[in-house]
Amino acid sequence: MIRKFFFISTIALLILALCAGIVSALETSPATVVKTNLDNVRFYAAASQAAGMNYAVDGGELFVGRPGEWRQIATPEGVLVSALALDSTRPSIVYFGAANDLAIYRMDTRSGGWMRVPLSNEGVGGVTSLAIDKANRLVYAGTDTAGIFRLRDVGASMIAGGHIELSEPVVEIVADSTGAGMVFARTSSTLYRADTQGMDWHVVNNLGSTPTALAIVNGIPATVYVGTADRGLLTSQDGLTWSMANDGLNFVPGSRLMIDAIAAEPTRSNVLYVATSYLYGTTTVHQSPVGVSMTTDGGSTWKMLAGMTEVPVAELLPVAGQPGAVYALTLASRQPQALGSAPLISESEVIAAAGAATNIAWTQLAAWVIAACAALALIFALASDLRRRAENVPVSALQRQAVSH
Repeated sequence: MIRKFFFISTIALLILALCAGIVSALETSPATVVKTNLDNVRFYAAASQAAGMNYAVDGGELFVGRPGEWRQIATPEGVLVSALALDSTRPSIVYFGAANDLAIYRMDTRSGGWMRVPLSNEGVGGVTSLAIDKANRLVYAGTDTAGIFRLRDVGASMIAGGHIELSEPVVEIVADSTGAGMVFARTSSTLYRADTQGMDWHVVNNLGSTPTALAIVNGIPATVYVGTADRGLLTSQDGLTWSMANDGLNFVPGSRLMIDAIAAEPTRSNVLYVATSYLYGTTTVHQSPVGVSMTTDGGSTWKMLAGMTEVPVAELLPVAGQPGAVYALTLASRQPQALGSAPLISESEVIAAAGAATNIAWTQLAAWVIAACAALALIFALASDLRRRAENVPVSALQRQAVSH
């Protein structure tokens, strides 16, 4: 009787485990999405240290990782992530903005907890850019419909303090973290400078051209770089006076050199990248991409890193700790394209990664199939044991049973 109970209990447990395992192996909605390559990058925040993690917005979702391996981070339900900012003094804290809500979020990636900070309860819109002044614990949020907001992070909460309405969407916003309090924002036509730590804003009207790109480097002193539509690259250390930094970019007076994108290597204050184009024509303007150049001396001189002859660059994504390694997003594709010494993620690697994920699922399924075979073997063993017991019953016993009837 004990032997029979053991067999039946073991078979029942194996069948239950088999059902649970098959459901798990065939699950089509994994909790964590891992990508070998990003497909639709809309915002990027490079790590502040060579061994740190980069963050990217891919198709409205938040990802963390390095080239070749990106892991999705769960964000509040219904939020389309639009912009990012990192605080190097607190590596686990990530700020991100919503494309479908006038709000920003502060997330602690260690605990997964987050705090929603509404910017405005009036109107609709979304966040287009974020910047952090780490020295003063200030966060600046640019929006598409409501201008620029200034908030102070006091730890337990974020306190709103400062707002300017603009007639155009904010495209970019940058801030230094040296304590100098330099903050700049641009729309598609105008550059703005903040004074008194973001409490007052003024139009910068001495560029002599339309701003096309922004970057700020936290050197000593901090330096702001502004790309223009037809004067190349301009730099300033006070936001009041500007100097050209076009040596090596093939700019000559009378030409129209456009800066399409700027990016600073976060671990080297003197390493920057710019993407350039030439503009031709007057009534009908034609843009001819030149390529991506690199400087290792803060913009004093430039050298060509990679040529781009077909589609203009929209954004540059540097690899922290690897000067000369940068990815480009173009006007035709938001999938990162490796330039310079950036690791190349080939199509075969993407396919191999997808195959590996599939193999994991099939391996799990195979394990449960083996468990099913073991259960069948136990059932067969139990049936054989019962049959042998029936065959070994003494004839006298069978006769006694017959007489009892």
